Parts: sequence; structure tokens; C-alpha cells
Amino acid sequence: MPTSRPLTRLLAALALGCGAALLASCAAAAPAPAEGDPDSSAAPVSEEPSSPQSTGGGGSFTVDGVLSRFPSCEAIGAVVAAQVAGLELAQETIEDGSVECYWKSPIGAEAVTFGVNVDPNNGADDVPTTDTIELAGLEYVPDAGLEAAGGRADLGRTVGDLRGLTTATTVPGVYVTFTQMKLGVDPDFGGPAAVAAAKQLLGIDG
Repeated sequence: MPTSRPLTRLLAALALGCGAALLASCAAAAPAPAEGDPDSSAAPVSEEPSSPQSTGGGGSFTVDGVLSRFPSCEAIGAVVAAQVAGLELAQETIEDGSVECYWKSPIGAEAVTFGVNVDPNNGADDVPTTDTIELAGLEYVPDAGLEAAGGRADLGRTVGDLRGLTTATTVPGVYVTFTQMKLGVDPDFGGPAAVAAAKQLLGIDG
């Protein structure tokens, strides 16, 4: 399932940012990784998302289609402004047909990381069924508008000291994944709210 890579990266980011917290109350965070250069050739951000890339279940979405409306992590972050407020953009990678955006809390603040990934897939065959979601130990997140566009969403949870919610929204051609992780505190962004944000990035109405 598409949840593993962003979840692993955010676990690593949180461990780097306040790995000492488990031993010393998270007094400080490690330096943020170097930022990548966003794609300067991408189109400017539209004030309103354009019409959906596809209608019904037979179309295909693309990472470039997302970037045509949201060409940078700053633009993507505006879709989840409440979740990234007070966090620092620690990584921005827009290359090789995928997008990775990671934010982390500043030094001395409550340990939080937030990630958004937009990655290509192999089309309709990569959209999970409710059965495969259940078999993977994930939670099915129903959404009529998403499913009318041929997609499906699922939610994974991480428990323990590092607690996380990872919501993967899959349509033919693209995975959109939101992951929020907190140290010692339950995360509060995932499920339907994350699917709504993913639909905005994808240009899906309804």
C-alpha cells in the first residue's frame, strides 16, 4: 500500500527532530534537511481549483495535473493551512514525477511532523478495493465524490510514543498521501478531512 514510504519518512523526520525527546523530554530538534528546489517551470497557482481531470471511473489523473494547480509545497500547504500553521517547511522535493513536502515543528515546540506526498501509480488496477484495504489492516474511508471519480481512500494509524494518522487517497494514476505525526499526543488530521484536501489537490468536485 502507498502508506509505507511517507510514514517511514515522517517517522525518521520526527526521530531526527526530537529523537532525544524519548530520553530528554524533547528539549531540542535536529537541523532540518536541505530543501529541494521546486519546479520553476510549473504554472502559477490558481485561486480556484480547475475542473476535475476526469469524470466517472474510467479517466486517469497525473502528478503534473496536480502541479498545474498547486506547483509548490507552499501552494499545497495552503490547502492544509491549519495543519501546517506554526511548522517549518523542512523538505520540498518536486522531481521524477512525484512531490514530497514535509513540515516539522521548530526547536523547543511540541514535536509534530506533517507530510504530503503525490506519487504516480499504474492506473485503475492500483486503486484498492475495500477487501484489500481490510486485508492490509487499514480503515476504509468512504467518499462518494472520490469513488465516482474511480478512487478510494484508506486510513492507517501508528500508536505508541510516536502517534500518526496516514490517509492515502488513490485514483487511477495518482496516490495522494497525508501523514501527521505527534510525539505523545494523538494526531487530529486524517480520514474524511484528509480525503477532502486530497480531492482539492486532484480537482475532484463532490
